[in-house]
Amino acid sequence: MKQIVETFVAAFPDCEVLLERRPDDSLLLTLQQGERLVLRRALSLAQLRNRLQLDGVIGLIQRDLAIEAGQAPMLAMLQRQSRLRLPTYALT
Repeated sequence: MKQIVETFVAAFPDCEVLLERRPDDSLLLTLQQGERLVLRRALSLAQLRNRLQLDGVIGLIQRDLAIEAGQAPMLAMLQRQSRLRLPTYALT
């Protein structure tokens, strides 16, 4: 968990990062700037399972914050989000 917190702190250096465990074993991520609440989001443990998924979650949060601030997300950020392959299914 410490490594996850450090990753979020590095990704959002101008925010205070709080991670709290919820009763359903998911985590509640809170980003604050002083007294101002920037973001609060529930994250499942599956989203934080490996570095690729964690980077994906961080990218999505950065995109959402940029859109909320009235900025268009950078093209490179949008291209990074398509790294994960979609699941495929075989008919049996």
